[in-house]
Amino acid sequence: EAFRYLTPKLRVDHESLIGTDLLWSKSFHLICSPLRCIDLIENIIALRKKGSSSTDVRRPVFIWEPVPDLCTPAEYENCLKALKYVDVVSPNHGELGGFFGRNTDGKEFVDFRTIEKLCSQWLDSGVGDGNGGVVVRCGKDGCLIMRRGLRKWMPAYHQSAEKVADPTGGGNSFLGGLAVGLLRGGSLCAPDNLEEAAIWGT
Repeated sequence: EAFRYLTPKLRVDHESLIGTDLLWSKSFHLICSPLRCIDLIENIIALRKKGSSSTDVRRPVFIWEPVPDLCTPAEYENCLKALKYVDVVSPNHGELGGFFGRNTDGKEFVDFRTIEKLCSQWLDSGVGDGNGGVVVRCGKDGCLIMRRGLRKWMPAYHQSAEKVADPTGGGNSFLGGLAVGLLRGGSLCAPDNLEEAAIWGT
């Protein structure tokens, strides 16, 4: 059975953060379209600048998970624009392929080489300030992490499907762990901590 929402989606935006400590979070996980991603980031940064007495407001880490139904070739140019705003982009393999109009499923495993090639194209176009990262979540086949100077496949935690009771929310949990790992790793530049962060997520 395909995934479906059982309750109405709760649309949260930057205005939901006004007057809360959440505005000062060290990281944000955005699940949205490319243009909404840009809008949210610009508005969160503006609200933080407006609400701070300091002129030096530290930029939070932004992790973008593209919303599945807009991972299409028609949204590709907007996707490239959004990539410049984020520190890490993390689609699943189907969503990644969707932007390029490519199928990334293999017979038994995902199509590892195609996924690597598509991620390289994103990195070449620029993620963040050019030092951002890509994490492609591939279910039972683990994940691919890529940034400048790093390309690594990491295995899924469970190697046996029988141990997985329900995968619902697995991607969100993974990205929560990834966010903490990005912030607590040894480097002040969050994407430099990508490998350790993916371990935290896994």
